[in-house]
Amino acid sequence: MPGAIGTALARETRHGQNELGLATGRKAYLFFGSDDTAEAAANLYSLIASCKLHGLDPERYLAEVIRIMPYWPRDRFLELAPAYWAQTRARLDPLELEAELGFVTMPPVADPAQQSLAG
Repeated sequence: MPGAIGTALARETRHGQNELGLATGRKAYLFFGSDDTAEAAANLYSLIASCKLHGLDPERYLAEVIRIMPYWPRDRFLELAPAYWAQTRARLDPLELEAELGFVTMPPVADPAQQSLAG
């Protein structure tokens, strides 16, 4: 009986088609659908590369920055860049940063003398 449970229709496929573990993405990443989407993806890839350049785990960095972004003042967004993240993270309360929900207390602005020594 066609279509009954336990029966499978044989399909002819070309070599490599419909195999498990087939790599996806390679050339597909060249096509984003629109210029805005491509620009957003390029920004994300650039941010990930910057994290790796500065010795940060990109996934952890993004999770922590997304966690504190709603509470962070707009005029201090540069402190959240991967180049300055280690200094900024050291001034944050670790218990507040590890919590999944809740307010994050903003540290005071870093002393310019400390920034010049660290940078």
